[in-house]
Order: sequence, then structure tokens, then C-alpha cells
Amino acid sequence: MVAARRRTRAALALSFLAGTAWAAPTGLNVIPTADLIPWHQLTLQIQNGNPDVNGDHPVYRAPQPVLQLQCGLPEHLEAGLDVLPANPPADDYRPALNVKWTPIAEGYRVPAIAVGAAQLGVGFDPTYYAVASRTLNFEQVQYQKFRAHHRNIKLRGIRAHLGIMKTVNAWRALVGTDVEISDRFVLYADWISGRSDSVSVGGVFVIDHDDSVQASLLRANDEDRLTGVLVAYTHTFSW
Repeated sequence: MVAARRRTRAALALSFLAGTAWAAPTGLNVIPTADLIPWHQLTLQIQNGNPDVNGDHPVYRAPQPVLQLQCGLPEHLEAGLDVLPANPPADDYRPALNVKWTPIAEGYRVPAIAVGAAQLGVGFDPTYYAVASRTLNFEQVQYQKFRAHHRNIKLRGIRAHLGIMKTVNAWRALVGTDVEISDRFVLYADWISGRSDSVSVGGVFVIDHDDSVQASLLRANDEDRLTGVLVAYTHTFSW
């Protein structure tokens, strides 16, 4: 029960850092990226706060819907508000804040770099992180944008993400990738080090410019079976 609760909280700690800017939040399945929600945009996401498929309170018995709001701000910032139980499944829902700053944008020679904090609220353990995101075919993607005769042949992005996270006096490594399969689907895969954390595979299905559905499967590092399922719906507001 204690291990299951740690897995739940570890997944929540990073899934709420709220992935790709087009109708999806700015993280992968369970890790953050250096992406930011653009200024004049706000995302509303509803996710199952309890991802466990085993234990005394599996997701199909206690889904625990969680509300997440994330807003793009000036000066390369974004901030958000999550409403979730501090110690699921028993606690009442409480607000928790998060913030991310990207001081370095991706270029031909440098990755994008972001730092942030999450779970800032009464009853939560704060989480701090730094992450670098790099498009592996960045030069080719940029070059193609200027080739007018190839404008109808899209070169799809493949990205890698690497970072560290500190929570409850422990440091964890973060590794992930996202691959743009089509205009409608982006594949996500990521991993957090530590026995109580997990590896996950999933992706985002883009419905339209404003709406998307994200789903992933999780396997805890200390188990050899499926341990969690995450599903989220996101709507983006622009003004």
C-alpha cells in the first residue's frame, strides 16, 4: 500500500507539471519538458489523479478526477494551478501551484533549458527540476521551412529530453522522448529513476487545434508488470 501510494504521488508530481504546445500540455507522460504554453493561451486539463491498476484503490474503483489549469506568461514563463488530493486516496482536494521558466530557447547549437517547481501548496512535498529538450533533427526541420518547393512535404520532429528532479530530499534522473508520427498523433515515452518511480509509454491524439486526448501506460521500476494508466483530456483557450 505504501509503495503504491509513493508511485501515485511520484506520477502526480510530474504529470501535473503540465508537452507539446499544440493542444497538449507542456510535459510528456510523467516528466516535464522545456516547452512553454504561449503567451495568451491557457489550457484546461482533466486527468485521472489515481493511475494505479493494482492495490487497494485501483483506478477503475477510485479514478480521482483532477483539474489542472496552465497559463502562458510573458518573459518565457508559465504557471499553473492543480486541484488534487495531497495524500490520495484519503485526503480532500487541495490547490497546488507550479511555475516554469525557460531562460534558453532551442537553437542550432543549444537545447532549450527550463527550470521549475511544482506541488507548491499546503500538504504537498515541493518538487524542483531542471530539464533540457533537444530536437534531434532540428537543423533539417528548420532548413525545410525555407524550401518553398518542399512546403507540402513535412519533416516530422524527433526530440529527446534529459533532466533532474528533487523531491522529498531525493534526486531523480529524468529521460524522455517524443516523436511526431503524424499531424494527429505524437508518441511519448519517458522514465524517472528510483525504485518507486516508473517508465511509461503513450502519446497524444490531437482532435483539433484546441482539443487533445493523452493516454499512457506505466510500469514501476521495481515491478515487472503494468502498474498504472493515465488518461487526460485537454482544451486550449486563446485570446
